[in-house]
Amino acid sequence: MPKLRVHEGSYYSQSDEAAFFNWLQAIPGVSSVVGTPTGLEVTLRSKRLSQVALRELLALHFRYGLPMKDLAQFETAQNKSWFRAPHMYWHKKVFGR
Repeated sequence: MPKLRVHEGSYYSQSDEAAFFNWLQAIPGVSSVVGTPTGLEVTLRSKRLSQVALRELLALHFRYGLPMKDLAQFETAQNKSWFRAPHMYWHKKVFGR
């Protein structure tokens, strides 16, 4: 099963932290989340994420100010047209300039 390393950001309250983990664990395709010394290890059911799952991961990373470069690995021929669109809010954070 593929894994994604998520480097946690800052939480502003216990409820904020709970909201983060609830959101992450509710994303389709996420099968487990385990804390490690280097960040969260998120196990995915497949490397081919649905559009909904990938958009949720993008939104979660953006909302919490997390590094987004690792999300580039989920580009496929099927999602390239919208995922790589230069006008999208995540483009520079995922793919650089």
